[in-house]
Formats: sequence, C-alpha cells, structure tokens
Amino acid sequence: MDDISKEIFIRDFEKAIFQENAAIFAGAGLSQNSGFVNWKELLRELATEIKLDVDKEADLISLAQYYVNGRSGNKHELLQLILDKFSHNYVKNGPMETLASMPIKTYWTTNYDNIIEKCVEKQNKEYDVKITNSNFSTSKDNSEVTIYKFHGDSRHPESIVLTKDDYSSFHNTHQLFINALTGQLLSKTFLFVGYSFNDPDFMQILSSIRSIGKNVRTHYCISKRINSSQIERKYEEAQENTPEKEILKENYLNCLYEIEKQKHIVRDLKRFGIYTVYVDEYDEIPALLAQIEKKNITRRIFIAGSCRNYGTWTEETATMFMSKLGERLIYGDFHISTGLIEGVGPQVVSGALHAMFKRNLDMNKYLSLKTLPLIRGNADHLDPNAKKMFQEDMIKKVGIVIFLFGNNFYDGQLKTSKGVLNDFIRASQQNKYIIPVGATGFAAEEILQTIELNIDKYDYIRNYISRLNTETDPDELVDVIFETIQHIRDYSVAIN
Repeated sequence: MDDISKEIFIRDFEKAIFQENAAIFAGAGLSQNSGFVNWKELLRELATEIKLDVDKEADLISLAQYYVNGRSGNKHELLQLILDKFSHNYVKNGPMETLASMPIKTYWTTNYDNIIEKCVEKQNKEYDVKITNSNFSTSKDNSEVTIYKFHGDSRHPESIVLTKDDYSSFHNTHQLFINALTGQLLSKTFLFVGYSFNDPDFMQILSSIRSIGKNVRTHYCISKRINSSQIERKYEEAQENTPEKEILKENYLNCLYEIEKQKHIVRDLKRFGIYTVYVDEYDEIPALLAQIEKKNITRRIFIAGSCRNYGTWTEETATMFMSKLGERLIYGDFHISTGLIEGVGPQVVSGALHAMFKRNLDMNKYLSLKTLPLIRGNADHLDPNAKKMFQEDMIKKVGIVIFLFGNNFYDGQLKTSKGVLNDFIRASQQNKYIIPVGATGFAAEEILQTIELNIDKYDYIRNYISRLNTETDPDELVDVIFETIQHIRDYSVAIN
C-alpha cells in the first residue's frame, strides 16, 4: 500500500512534534484558505495578454517566462501583480492557525504571502524569517519559530522566484536555503500541506537526498483522493445517445485517468520517503490537524495537589506512589508541569528526575516547574490579576490535569485545599481532561465525587472512575492512571 492511514499519521507526526523533530512545508493550497490565488489564477490575466490559455498550460514556470520575454526581460509588471494579489489583509486560516498553536518550530513555504507569520503572531510567538541568503547570517533573539520563504516574499519583490530564469539560477542564488532544507529533510519529519511537488528545485533536492541511500526519513503529505463515483453515477443515469451522455462519458474517462495518475504520483513520492495521507474532501484537513493538536496537548500533563497530611496513606507509601507516577510519565514520553506544592510536587518531580537521568533526557523538554513567588508561605503580595494570570497559564498549555490529595492548614486546622479546588475550576473552564485520583482523599476525592455526579460530561473517565477512587496499591494505581491517560489520548482523536 502506497498511502498511509490517518491513525498512523496522527500517531507518528504527533510524536515528532513532541520530540521537536517536526516541520511544515506549506504550499499554495494552504493560502487559498485565506483567499489568496494559486499559481494558475495568478497567471491567468498574463496568459490572456500573451494570447495563451492558462487552463491548457501545464508548465506555468515557462508561462511566466514567456510573459517576461514579451516585456524584454523586464519583470516589473509580474512583480507588481504579485504585490497586488498578496497584499490584502489577513483572513482567518483555520488549518494554519491550528499548526501554529502546536510546538512546531520550523516552517518552509513557497508562498509569497505572510499567512504563516500572522498565525504565529496570533499565538504570541516570536519568529525569525529567512527570505534571502543574507538572512542566514543573523538570528532574531528569543525566536521560537523559524520561517523559510523558499521562493521569496511579496513584500520583497527582488526575492521572488517564478520564471524559468529564476529557477535556472536558483542553485546560485539560494544555496543556503538548499543546504538548510537538505539537512532538515534528513533530520526532521515534514508534513506537506497544500503542496503539489511541481517545483523542479525542490524535486532536485529530494533526488540528491535519495542518492545518499534508500533509508530516507519518513515524511507525510495530505492529498485529496480523486473519486469517480459521482461522475460515474451521472453518466449511468444520463439518457442514451444524447450530447450530455457523451460529455459525461468523456469526463468519466478523464477522471479514471486522473485516478491512475494519482496512484503513480503517490508511489513515486514514496521513493523519497513521502507517504500520502488521503482525505475525501479538502474541508477534512482542519479536523485532521485538530486531531494532531488534541493528541499533542494530551502529552502535556499538569500535576495539581498539595498535602500537609496524607490521611489514610502512610508518608512512605504516598511518596512511593507519587515518585512512581512521575517516573512512569517520563518513561511514557509525557511532559510534566507542576506548581511544586509541598507534599505532592517534590515527590512527583523526584521520580521524574530519576527517569530523566536514566534516559539522559533534556529536562526542559520533559519538565516545567511553575511555582508561585511566595513570601513567608503566601502570595498576598501579588496583584490579584497577575496571580490569576499566572495560575491560569499553568494549566493553559497542558491537556490533562491529574489531581492528588489536596489539603492545607487554615487557621491551624487541616482542611480541603482551596487552591486545588480552584485548579479544578480552572481546568474545567479551559476544557482540560481531568483525572482525579480520589483514592488519595481530600480535594481529589471531592473532585471525583463532583465528576461522578456529572459523568456524562466526563464520559472519557467513566470506565476508570471506580478504580481511581478505591485502588491504594501504588503500582496498581499508577497503572489505572496510565490506562486512563491512554484512553483519553485515543478518545481525544476519536471524537473529532
């Protein structure tokens, strides 16, 4: 089979995102979601001017060159057209906004517009743009994302690559781009969105990589499957010996041809390690990308809880349980966030650090400690709005919140922690998946009871809530939590 299932694609590309090995290559099809023209529509008026029909021309690069030739080699009109067509205000682009929301750090595009930049800006991420070779000598401070404009930018007309002359000189004018893309195709997992693989410069790069050996890195592209069923049905239903019947027959035969051609293209891309993920309609792409986003965010887990007294648990058993949980999360390739609150946070982090040491992992990739700046044990000195922003941000970037224990002393009396209950409210308001380990008691037990009374709203936990409430063996309880997490990760994809 030359294509690949959506399930395998989601699983593997999401893992590449978590490992910071994912990259996006965006073609004109992605920008069309924001109303920008594709190549054919861009050149339609120019083709008419030189008495050619753009719908009859497969080689659009030559078409652009013919137009420039007619202007004695002057590209001014062509570049002005690009500036006019790609300078309108940003229009919402669902697929690109979803991609920008994920922790993907590398974007390549042959598009001249600034859709990627605008979507990254909306996520409050700093970015560095490479438009010409000279941009490679500098790097923007604090940039989280790098955007490579492979064929230039409409705001920099001199950078535009469009004609045969531009492509002929590409290896001289864009050598640093070629080197960077070659290296990243070997080291990162690319997702090609809205890209047709018609650019000779890019195909030459792929060929050079394949010459290194057959064991190339796996990449993915999303493509609409050509389907003849609707045309076939109309053809069969049409009356015999009518002009309409003959037209439908021709359309049907052409469609069958395109289906066979698509099979060959998909098989050919596989030579370069590029596997095709089919969709039946283009409007399925946003949902497909949203599934990856859901899967990715559920890999990030916040541990909420506090404990001044372990109740029915011994301190030794509770510490063992939480340490095992932290360790297991790291071995499972999850990212842990915690406020490091006394009695819970340090115990979970201890196990996590042990696993990171054993696996020689980068702590920044797997662990985030988000402690409130307390003075003498309280945060009364903080501005209430600043405190609220900090607490909401702790949960904002995760997909799952696990609640453990949850008690504190108020006026010398041990009571359910108000802070942990407020974390539950915040997690609910932000639509996070919630795992209350009721067996640990206190706030976690109270949260579990609340969820149990509203179980239809929390259907993903229905089959695990009883064991989360009663299991007290550390190993068994960690197993239950992990079964719940895995179900949530499967559930988050299945419901979209």
